[in-house]
Amino acid sequence: MPSTLAILGGLPLRTRPFSTWPVFDAREREQLDDVLTSSNWGGFPSPNRKATEFAAAFAAYQGARFAIPTTSGTSALEVALKALGVGAGDEVIVPAMTFAATAYAAVACMARPIFADVSAANACIDPESVKRLITRRTKAIIPVHYGASLADLDALAEISRAHSIPLVEDCAHVPGARFRKRGVGTHGALGCFSFQSTKPMTAGEGGMITTDDPDLEQRCQSLINCGRRRPGDTFEGPLMGANYRMTEWQCGILLAQLARLPEQTERKSRAAARLREGLGAIKGISPVARDPRVTREVIYAFVFLVDESALGVSRNRFVRAMRAEGVPCGVGNDPVYRSALFPRESPAYLKACELAGASAARITIDCPVAERLFEHAMAAVPHECLLGDDRDVDDIIAAAAKVASRAAELAAANLDKPR
Repeated sequence: MPSTLAILGGLPLRTRPFSTWPVFDAREREQLDDVLTSSNWGGFPSPNRKATEFAAAFAAYQGARFAIPTTSGTSALEVALKALGVGAGDEVIVPAMTFAATAYAAVACMARPIFADVSAANACIDPESVKRLITRRTKAIIPVHYGASLADLDALAEISRAHSIPLVEDCAHVPGARFRKRGVGTHGALGCFSFQSTKPMTAGEGGMITTDDPDLEQRCQSLINCGRRRPGDTFEGPLMGANYRMTEWQCGILLAQLARLPEQTERKSRAAARLREGLGAIKGISPVARDPRVTREVIYAFVFLVDESALGVSRNRFVRAMRAEGVPCGVGNDPVYRSALFPRESPAYLKACELAGASAARITIDCPVAERLFEHAMAAVPHECLLGDDRDVDDIIAAAAKVASRAAELAAANLDKPR
Protein backbone atom coordinates (compact mmCIF):
# COMPACT_ATOMS: atom_id res chain seq x y z
CA MET A 1 0.00 0.00 0.00
CA PRO A 2 1.47 3.43 -0.94
CA SER A 3 2.54 5.57 1.96
CA THR A 4 0.46 8.53 3.10
CA LEU A 5 0.79 11.60 0.94
CA ALA A 6 3.06 14.26 2.38
CA ILE A 7 0.35 16.87 1.89
CA LEU A 8 -1.87 14.74 4.15
CA GLY A 9 0.71 14.33 6.88
CA GLY A 10 2.98 11.61 5.52
CA LEU A 11 6.69 11.74 4.78
CA PRO A 12 7.75 13.37 1.52
CA LEU A 13 9.10 11.02 -1.11
CA ARG A 14 12.10 13.27 -1.71
CA THR A 15 14.03 15.43 0.75
CA ARG A 16 17.30 16.07 -1.09
CA PRO A 17 17.42 19.09 -3.42
CA PHE A 18 17.50 18.97 -7.20
CA SER A 19 20.31 20.59 -9.16
CA THR A 20 20.72 24.29 -8.49
CA TRP A 21 20.52 26.97 -11.16
CA PRO A 22 22.39 28.75 -12.59
CA VAL A 23 25.47 26.61 -13.17
CA PHE A 24 28.86 28.33 -13.33
CA ASP A 25 32.55 27.57 -12.94
CA ALA A 26 35.96 29.08 -13.61
CA ARG A 27 34.99 29.97 -17.16
CA GLU A 28 32.58 32.66 -15.99
CA ARG A 29 35.16 33.97 -13.51
CA GLU A 30 37.79 34.20 -16.24
CA GLN A 31 35.42 36.13 -18.50
CA LEU A 32 34.50 38.54 -15.72
CA ASP A 33 38.14 39.11 -14.83
CA ASP A 34 38.89 39.81 -18.49
CA VAL A 35 36.19 42.48 -18.58
CA LEU A 36 37.24 43.92 -15.22
CA THR A 37 40.86 44.42 -16.19
CA SER A 38 39.95 45.82 -19.61
CA SER A 39 38.31 48.89 -18.00
CA ASN A 40 35.79 48.62 -20.83
CA TRP A 41 32.60 47.49 -19.14
CA GLY A 42 29.58 48.93 -20.93
CA GLY A 43 27.82 48.48 -24.25
CA PHE A 44 29.39 51.50 -25.94
CA PRO A 45 30.96 51.60 -28.47
CA SER A 46 28.30 49.33 -29.96
CA PRO A 47 28.79 46.51 -30.54
CA ASN A 48 31.64 46.37 -28.04
CA ARG A 49 34.45 43.78 -27.86
CA LYS A 50 32.70 41.00 -25.92
CA ALA A 51 29.37 41.82 -27.58
CA THR A 52 30.92 41.29 -31.00
CA GLU A 53 32.46 37.98 -29.90
CA PHE A 54 29.27 36.73 -28.26
CA ALA A 55 27.08 37.78 -31.19
CA ALA A 56 29.28 35.90 -33.65
CA ALA A 57 29.34 32.76 -31.49
CA PHE A 58 25.59 32.78 -30.88
CA ALA A 59 24.78 33.41 -34.55
CA ALA A 60 26.96 30.48 -35.54
CA TYR A 61 25.31 28.21 -32.98
CA GLN A 62 21.82 29.12 -34.18
CA GLY A 63 22.78 29.08 -37.85
CA ALA A 64 21.86 32.75 -38.31
CA ARG A 65 23.75 35.31 -40.37
CA PHE A 66 23.51 38.02 -37.72
CA ALA A 67 22.93 38.30 -33.97
CA ILE A 68 22.37 41.50 -31.97
CA PRO A 69 22.72 41.42 -28.15
CA THR A 70 20.13 43.43 -26.19
CA THR A 71 19.27 44.21 -22.59
CA SER A 72 16.48 41.61 -22.33
CA GLY A 73 14.19 39.29 -24.22
CA THR A 74 11.49 41.93 -23.83
CA SER A 75 13.57 44.63 -25.50
CA ALA A 76 14.56 42.14 -28.21
CA LEU A 77 10.90 41.68 -29.12
CA GLU A 78 10.21 45.41 -29.05
CA VAL A 79 13.23 46.22 -31.23
CA ALA A 80 12.40 43.42 -33.67
CA LEU A 81 8.90 44.77 -34.23
CA LYS A 82 10.15 48.34 -34.59
CA ALA A 83 12.77 47.19 -37.10
CA LEU A 84 9.91 45.77 -39.18
CA GLY A 85 8.15 49.13 -39.05
CA VAL A 86 5.30 48.02 -36.76
CA GLY A 87 3.65 51.12 -35.33
CA ALA A 88 0.49 52.96 -34.35
CA GLY A 89 -2.72 51.41 -35.67
CA ASP A 90 -1.11 48.07 -36.54
CA GLU A 91 -1.97 44.64 -35.14
CA VAL A 92 0.41 41.89 -34.02
CA ILE A 93 -0.86 38.33 -33.50
CA VAL A 94 0.51 36.68 -30.35
CA PRO A 95 -0.38 33.45 -28.51
CA ALA A 96 -2.69 33.64 -25.53
CA MET A 97 -0.33 31.50 -23.46
CA THR A 98 3.04 33.17 -23.00
CA PHE A 99 4.74 35.66 -20.72
CA ALA A 100 3.32 39.20 -20.84
CA ALA A 101 6.43 40.53 -22.63
CA THR A 102 5.31 39.02 -25.94
CA ALA A 103 2.16 41.13 -26.00
CA TYR A 104 3.83 44.11 -24.33
CA ALA A 105 6.23 44.41 -27.28
CA ALA A 106 3.31 45.21 -29.58
CA VAL A 107 1.95 47.84 -27.18
CA ALA A 108 5.43 49.38 -26.93
CA CYS A 109 5.12 49.99 -30.68
CA MET A 110 1.63 51.46 -30.14
CA ALA A 111 0.20 48.43 -31.92
CA ARG A 112 -2.66 46.24 -30.73
CA PRO A 113 -1.82 42.66 -29.68
CA ILE A 114 -4.33 40.13 -31.03
CA PHE A 115 -4.55 36.95 -28.95
CA ALA A 116 -4.60 33.65 -30.82
CA ASP A 117 -5.54 30.39 -29.14
CA VAL A 118 -2.99 27.65 -28.63
CA SER A 119 -2.71 24.00 -29.53
CA ALA A 120 -4.10 21.54 -26.98
CA ALA A 121 -1.16 19.27 -27.71
CA ASN A 122 1.70 21.62 -26.75
CA ALA A 123 0.41 25.09 -25.75
CA CYS A 124 2.08 26.73 -28.77
CA ILE A 125 0.18 29.11 -31.04
CA ASP A 126 -2.50 27.41 -33.17
CA PRO A 127 -1.98 28.18 -36.89
CA GLU A 128 -5.72 27.80 -37.57
CA SER A 129 -6.48 30.42 -34.94
CA VAL A 130 -3.86 32.69 -36.52
CA LYS A 131 -5.53 32.40 -39.92
CA ARG A 132 -8.88 33.49 -38.52
CA LEU A 133 -7.39 36.60 -36.88
CA ILE A 134 -5.52 38.11 -39.84
CA THR A 135 -6.81 41.51 -40.97
CA ARG A 136 -5.52 44.30 -43.18
CA ARG A 137 -3.89 45.76 -40.04
CA THR A 138 -1.84 42.63 -39.23
CA LYS A 139 1.85 43.51 -39.52
CA ALA A 140 3.55 40.63 -37.67
CA ILE A 141 2.94 37.21 -36.11
CA ILE A 142 4.89 36.17 -33.01
CA PRO A 143 4.93 32.40 -32.42
CA VAL A 144 6.30 31.44 -29.01
CA HIS A 145 8.24 28.21 -28.57
CA TYR A 146 6.86 27.10 -25.22
CA GLY A 147 8.43 24.96 -22.49
CA ALA A 148 10.23 22.42 -24.64
CA SER A 149 7.91 22.51 -27.66
CA LEU A 150 8.39 24.39 -30.91
CA ALA A 151 5.51 26.09 -32.69
CA ASP A 152 4.42 24.59 -36.02
CA LEU A 153 6.89 26.52 -38.13
CA ASP A 154 5.87 24.71 -41.31
CA ALA A 155 2.27 25.92 -41.08
CA LEU A 156 3.23 29.36 -39.81
CA ALA A 157 5.78 29.89 -42.59
CA GLU A 158 3.09 29.05 -45.13
CA ILE A 159 0.73 31.60 -43.56
CA SER A 160 3.53 34.17 -43.53
CA ARG A 161 4.23 33.66 -47.23
CA ALA A 162 0.57 33.61 -48.26
CA HIS A 163 -0.22 36.90 -46.52
CA SER A 164 3.22 38.60 -46.69
CA ILE A 165 3.22 38.97 -42.90
CA PRO A 166 6.63 38.50 -41.21
CA LEU A 167 7.20 36.02 -38.40
CA VAL A 168 9.10 37.08 -35.30
CA GLU A 169 9.99 33.93 -33.37
CA ASP A 170 9.92 34.24 -29.58
CA CYS A 171 12.65 31.76 -28.67
CA ALA A 172 13.06 32.83 -25.03
CA HIS A 173 12.66 29.27 -23.73
CA VAL A 174 14.74 27.36 -26.27
CA PRO A 175 18.20 28.73 -27.18
CA GLY A 176 19.89 26.18 -29.43
CA ALA A 177 16.75 24.30 -30.47
CA ARG A 178 16.40 23.16 -34.07
CA PHE A 179 13.36 22.55 -36.24
CA ARG A 180 14.07 20.40 -39.31
CA LYS A 181 17.81 20.86 -38.61
CA ARG A 182 17.53 24.66 -38.72
CA GLY A 183 18.03 26.74 -35.61
CA VAL A 184 15.03 28.49 -34.14
CA GLY A 185 15.14 32.21 -34.74
CA THR A 186 16.01 31.63 -38.42
CA HIS A 187 12.63 30.49 -39.74
CA GLY A 188 11.07 33.95 -39.83
CA ALA A 189 12.25 37.51 -40.37
CA LEU A 190 13.72 37.74 -36.86
CA GLY A 191 14.18 35.63 -33.74
CA CYS A 192 14.26 36.83 -30.13
CA PHE A 193 15.95 35.18 -27.15
CA SER A 194 16.08 35.78 -23.40
CA PHE A 195 18.93 35.23 -20.94
CA GLN A 196 16.92 36.08 -17.82
CA SER A 197 17.77 34.25 -14.59
CA THR A 198 15.65 31.13 -15.13
CA LYS A 199 16.47 30.55 -18.81
CA PRO A 200 18.61 27.64 -20.13
CA MET A 201 21.54 30.03 -20.52
CA THR A 202 21.65 33.13 -18.38
CA ALA A 203 23.49 36.24 -17.32
CA GLY A 204 20.72 37.26 -14.94
CA GLU A 205 19.28 39.45 -17.69
CA GLY A 206 19.92 39.95 -21.38
CA GLY A 207 18.50 39.13 -24.79
CA MET A 208 19.41 38.50 -28.41
CA ILE A 209 17.93 39.14 -31.84
CA THR A 210 18.81 36.93 -34.81
CA THR A 211 18.19 37.61 -38.50
CA ASP A 212 19.53 36.77 -41.94
CA ASP A 213 18.46 40.13 -43.39
CA PRO A 214 21.25 42.77 -43.58
CA ASP A 215 18.80 45.67 -43.58
CA LEU A 216 16.99 44.37 -40.47
CA GLU A 217 20.36 43.80 -38.77
CA GLN A 218 21.33 47.41 -39.40
CA ARG A 219 17.99 48.70 -38.14
CA CYS A 220 18.19 46.58 -34.98
CA GLN A 221 21.73 47.73 -34.28
CA SER A 222 20.61 51.35 -34.60
CA LEU A 223 17.50 50.88 -32.45
CA ILE A 224 19.48 49.39 -29.55
CA ASN A 225 22.16 52.10 -29.79
CA CYS A 226 20.06 55.26 -29.38
CA GLY A 227 19.39 55.52 -33.12
CA ARG A 228 23.06 55.83 -34.14
CA ARG A 229 24.26 54.68 -37.52
CA ARG A 230 27.48 52.75 -38.03
CA PRO A 231 29.82 53.66 -40.89
CA GLY A 232 28.51 51.79 -43.91
CA ASP A 233 24.90 51.40 -42.74
CA THR A 234 22.51 51.86 -45.67
CA PHE A 235 19.01 51.50 -44.18
CA GLU A 236 16.51 54.19 -45.11
CA GLY A 237 15.17 56.89 -42.84
CA PRO A 238 16.07 58.03 -39.33
CA LEU A 239 15.22 55.78 -36.38
CA MET A 240 14.45 56.85 -32.84
CA GLY A 241 16.28 54.29 -30.74
CA ALA A 242 17.12 53.77 -27.09
CA ASN A 243 19.95 52.34 -25.01
CA TYR A 244 19.21 48.61 -25.16
CA ARG A 245 22.90 47.61 -25.30
CA MET A 246 24.12 44.56 -23.39
CA THR A 247 27.05 45.14 -21.01
CA GLU A 248 30.41 43.46 -21.48
CA TRP A 249 29.89 41.68 -18.14
CA GLN A 250 26.80 39.93 -19.46
CA CYS A 251 28.40 39.09 -22.79
CA GLY A 252 31.35 37.52 -21.02
CA ILE A 253 29.15 35.37 -18.79
CA LEU A 254 27.05 34.32 -21.78
CA LEU A 255 30.11 33.26 -23.76
CA ALA A 256 30.83 30.80 -20.94
CA GLN A 257 27.18 29.77 -20.73
CA LEU A 258 27.06 29.13 -24.47
CA ALA A 259 30.11 26.88 -24.26
CA ARG A 260 28.30 24.77 -21.65
CA LEU A 261 24.89 24.76 -23.37
CA PRO A 262 25.33 21.83 -25.83
CA GLU A 263 26.20 19.31 -23.10
CA GLN A 264 23.41 20.54 -20.84
CA THR A 265 20.96 20.39 -23.74
CA GLU A 266 21.80 16.77 -24.50
CA ARG A 267 21.65 15.77 -20.84
CA LYS A 268 18.24 17.35 -20.30
CA SER A 269 16.86 15.86 -23.50
CA ARG A 270 17.92 12.35 -22.41
CA ALA A 271 16.31 12.92 -19.02
CA ALA A 272 13.14 14.21 -20.69
CA ALA A 273 12.85 11.01 -22.74
CA ARG A 274 13.06 8.94 -19.54
CA LEU A 275 10.54 11.21 -17.82
CA ARG A 276 8.09 11.02 -20.72
CA GLU A 277 8.18 7.25 -20.63
CA GLY A 278 7.69 7.07 -16.87
CA LEU A 279 4.92 9.65 -16.56
CA GLY A 280 3.18 8.32 -19.65
CA ALA A 281 2.61 5.02 -17.84
CA ILE A 282 0.52 6.75 -15.14
CA LYS A 283 -3.21 6.90 -15.84
CA GLY A 284 -4.40 10.47 -16.20
CA ILE A 285 -0.99 11.99 -17.00
CA SER A 286 0.16 12.75 -20.55
CA PRO A 287 3.59 14.24 -21.14
CA VAL A 288 3.75 16.64 -24.10
CA ALA A 289 5.24 14.58 -26.93
CA ARG A 290 8.39 15.60 -28.76
CA ASP A 291 7.55 16.66 -32.31
CA PRO A 292 9.61 14.49 -34.73
CA ARG A 293 10.46 17.66 -36.68
CA VAL A 294 12.40 18.93 -33.64
CA THR A 295 15.94 17.82 -34.43
CA ARG A 296 17.49 19.39 -31.33
CA GLU A 297 15.31 19.61 -28.26
CA VAL A 298 15.89 22.27 -25.61
CA ILE A 299 14.09 21.98 -22.27
CA TYR A 300 13.08 25.09 -20.35
CA ALA A 301 10.07 23.54 -18.64
CA PHE A 302 9.07 19.89 -18.90
CA VAL A 303 5.34 20.18 -19.55
CA PHE A 304 2.78 17.45 -18.97
CA LEU A 305 -1.01 17.43 -19.02
CA VAL A 306 -3.32 16.21 -16.28
CA ASP A 307 -6.66 14.65 -17.20
CA GLU A 308 -8.65 15.51 -14.08
CA SER A 309 -11.43 13.05 -14.89
CA ALA A 310 -9.11 10.10 -15.54
CA LEU A 311 -6.85 10.92 -12.59
CA GLY A 312 -9.71 11.51 -10.19
CA VAL A 313 -8.40 14.75 -8.68
CA SER A 314 -7.99 18.33 -9.84
CA ARG A 315 -4.80 19.48 -11.51
CA ASN A 316 -4.36 22.09 -8.80
CA ARG A 317 -4.46 19.52 -6.00
CA PHE A 318 -2.15 17.23 -7.93
CA VAL A 319 0.41 20.03 -8.27
CA ARG A 320 0.16 20.94 -4.59
CA ALA A 321 0.69 17.30 -3.64
CA MET A 322 3.73 17.01 -5.93
CA ARG A 323 5.31 20.01 -4.24
CA ALA A 324 4.69 18.48 -0.86
CA GLU A 325 6.50 15.33 -2.04
CA GLY A 326 9.58 17.46 -2.78
CA VAL A 327 9.15 17.99 -6.53
CA PRO A 328 9.00 21.62 -7.75
CA CYS A 329 5.93 21.70 -9.95
CA GLY A 330 3.99 24.59 -11.46
CA VAL A 331 1.04 25.26 -13.72
CA GLY A 332 2.53 27.35 -16.53
CA ASN A 333 1.63 30.85 -17.66
CA ASP A 334 -1.87 32.24 -17.31
CA PRO A 335 -3.41 33.62 -20.52
CA VAL A 336 -1.74 36.99 -21.10
CA TYR A 337 -5.00 38.92 -21.28
CA ARG A 338 -5.75 37.73 -17.71
CA SER A 339 -2.29 38.41 -16.34
CA ALA A 340 -1.70 41.08 -13.70
CA LEU A 341 1.45 41.92 -15.67
CA PHE A 342 -0.66 42.89 -18.70
CA PRO A 343 -3.39 45.18 -17.33
CA ARG A 344 -5.92 45.70 -20.09
CA GLU A 345 -7.20 48.81 -18.31
CA SER A 346 -3.79 50.49 -18.67
CA PRO A 347 -3.66 53.70 -20.76
CA ALA A 348 -1.04 52.16 -23.07
CA TYR A 349 -3.21 49.17 -24.02
CA LEU A 350 -6.36 51.30 -24.33
CA LYS A 351 -4.55 53.71 -26.65
CA ALA A 352 -3.11 50.87 -28.76
CA CYS A 353 -6.62 49.48 -29.24
CA GLU A 354 -8.02 52.93 -30.04
CA LEU A 355 -5.35 53.58 -32.65
CA ALA A 356 -6.20 50.25 -34.28
CA GLY A 357 -9.84 51.26 -34.48
CA ALA A 358 -11.09 49.11 -31.61
CA SER A 359 -12.74 49.84 -28.28
CA ALA A 360 -10.98 47.87 -25.57
CA ALA A 361 -14.24 47.61 -23.61
CA ARG A 362 -15.92 45.84 -26.53
CA ILE A 363 -13.12 43.46 -27.46
CA THR A 364 -14.00 39.79 -27.09
CA ILE A 365 -11.10 37.38 -26.66
CA ASP A 366 -11.93 33.75 -27.34
CA CYS A 367 -9.14 31.33 -26.42
CA PRO A 368 -10.86 28.29 -24.85
CA VAL A 369 -7.90 25.93 -25.20
CA ALA A 370 -5.54 28.31 -23.40
CA GLU A 371 -8.16 28.77 -20.66
CA ARG A 372 -8.60 25.04 -20.18
CA LEU A 373 -4.88 24.29 -20.17
CA PHE A 374 -4.23 26.95 -17.54
CA GLU A 375 -7.21 26.20 -15.33
CA HIS A 376 -7.31 22.42 -15.48
CA ALA A 377 -4.59 20.61 -17.41
CA MET A 378 -1.07 22.00 -17.63
CA ALA A 379 1.68 21.17 -15.18
CA ALA A 380 5.42 21.68 -15.52
CA VAL A 381 8.76 20.90 -13.91
CA PRO A 382 11.68 23.36 -14.35
CA HIS A 383 14.65 22.41 -16.52
CA GLU A 384 17.21 22.27 -13.71
CA CYS A 385 15.43 19.19 -12.35
CA LEU A 386 16.70 17.35 -15.44
CA LEU A 387 20.35 18.28 -14.95
CA GLY A 388 21.01 15.61 -12.33
CA ASP A 389 21.06 11.85 -12.68
CA ASP A 390 18.50 9.13 -13.36
CA ARG A 391 17.55 9.03 -9.67
CA ASP A 392 16.25 12.58 -9.92
CA VAL A 393 14.03 11.69 -12.88
CA ASP A 394 12.86 8.50 -11.19
CA ASP A 395 11.92 10.47 -8.07
CA ILE A 396 9.69 12.75 -10.15
CA ILE A 397 8.02 9.70 -11.67
CA ALA A 398 7.66 8.01 -8.28
CA ALA A 399 6.15 11.13 -6.75
CA ALA A 400 3.60 11.40 -9.54
CA ALA A 401 2.74 7.71 -9.21
CA LYS A 402 2.36 8.09 -5.44
CA VAL A 403 0.02 11.05 -5.78
CA ALA A 404 -1.98 9.35 -8.54
CA SER A 405 -2.40 6.22 -6.43
CA ARG A 406 -4.03 8.26 -3.65
CA ALA A 407 -6.02 10.55 -5.92
CA ALA A 408 -9.40 9.72 -4.38
CA GLU A 409 -8.12 10.43 -0.88
CA LEU A 410 -6.50 13.66 -2.08
CA ALA A 411 -9.70 14.77 -3.82
CA ALA A 412 -11.75 14.26 -0.66
CA ALA A 413 -9.28 15.82 1.77
CA ASN A 414 -9.71 19.17 3.48
CA LEU A 415 -6.38 20.76 2.58
CA ASP A 416 -7.11 23.86 4.61
CA LYS A 417 -7.25 21.88 7.86
CA PRO A 418 -4.05 22.28 9.96
CA ARG A 419 -1.94 19.11 10.17
